[in-house]
Amino acid sequence: MKRLKAIAASAVLTAAAFPALADTTLHVMSWQPAYVAGTDYWDKTVAGFEAENPGVKVESNFVAFGQYLPTLTAMIAAGSLPDVFNGGTKTGELGRSGHLVNFKDVYDAAFFDQFYAGPLRQYTFDDKPYGLPDMAQIFGVFANDRIMKEVGVEVPNTWDELIADVPKFKAAGYIPLSWGNLTRNTCPDFFLPLIAQYGGDVYALDDHTAPGLSWDSKPVVDALDLLQRLSKAGVFPEGINGIDDPQSRQLAYQGRAAMYFGGSWTPGIFAQDGTKDWLDNYSVHKVPALTPDGIHFTGDGAGEAWSVNADGPNKDLALKFIAYLYRPDVYNWRAKGLQSFPSMKSAVDQIDNPKVRTMISWIATDSANHILFGPGSWDAVSNVCQSALDGSISPADGAKKIEADVMAARSN
Repeated sequence: MKRLKAIAASAVLTAAAFPALADTTLHVMSWQPAYVAGTDYWDKTVAGFEAENPGVKVESNFVAFGQYLPTLTAMIAAGSLPDVFNGGTKTGELGRSGHLVNFKDVYDAAFFDQFYAGPLRQYTFDDKPYGLPDMAQIFGVFANDRIMKEVGVEVPNTWDELIADVPKFKAAGYIPLSWGNLTRNTCPDFFLPLIAQYGGDVYALDDHTAPGLSWDSKPVVDALDLLQRLSKAGVFPEGINGIDDPQSRQLAYQGRAAMYFGGSWTPGIFAQDGTKDWLDNYSVHKVPALTPDGIHFTGDGAGEAWSVNADGPNKDLALKFIAYLYRPDVYNWRAKGLQSFPSMKSAVDQIDNPKVRTMISWIATDSANHILFGPGSWDAVSNVCQSALDGSISPADGAKKIEADVMAARSN
């Protein structure tokens, strides 16, 4: 390990730092659809590693996001985790139980300094990073400027302004702000930063170890109240809990929605399947704040992070693959290909899309937690979020239910 840390201190990790294992298949699993054979920059990544390690084959396994967590949960129960994989919301649980490598045992501070702090923090538990962020993310509002001009409104600076503008959008036949919650993952992305806008600390709530800290608290109630007010005012599409992400994007593409809520990876999706009208007219803006001079807190983190199976027979080879993935020359061509928000600061110059570069600039001032890892947290928040959107639970009862469900999960 001393040798690895000395190499990491130079911030350039070499394959020679790890012993090679010939005639070995390294199993790599993620929900990133680009990380499969046929994607040029992933093919280049895999071919480069295999060339540096004769006899090693990298098997890339893609599992769609909607099926990923059930698949991973089944693998955990069966004791059959891949060598390298996205741990998702199971990262904290797996790391604390000793099933993932603590990367601080392998790399020193110079290595970790390469990452943006927020995305790295997302996968660090008890000061132990069990996941390394692949790409970072931050959220914003994408507006069709043609429609905004037609309606005669600006992209709202505050949530109250957005609610006040709803009648103007509706009169012109437009949905004000499109997004979908069918997979139940987008509502936490939208809702959790609202807790920060009201002065709450979502990282602390998720950890749930500070004395007296509870989800049943004023910032959470206030955030649920705002979410419900926005929904009841008609800001979102009708039946939002039955709409998925592609459908919500289509509402924007087809000119049925004036604005779209999404992450920093979506400009890449827009470029692939957006209509000419959308591509010619869309702009990106910070999410609204509570007050005209308030902080526009929005989700900042990493949806995907690589973890290494600490119990696997190929742990050393897996660590070698991780070292290779984050070698600057290798990481840069993946960042260039994805055109998403890179988790490594040195790769920002690889991003050509001006919308993504604009969003990257927000990370220093408007960042908030939007992914939950604590036992029971994600399900508790997702369920109440869904109920708040459809009006079947009050904000006060919703905050109580989140706390009760989290405590029940932690007692099992």
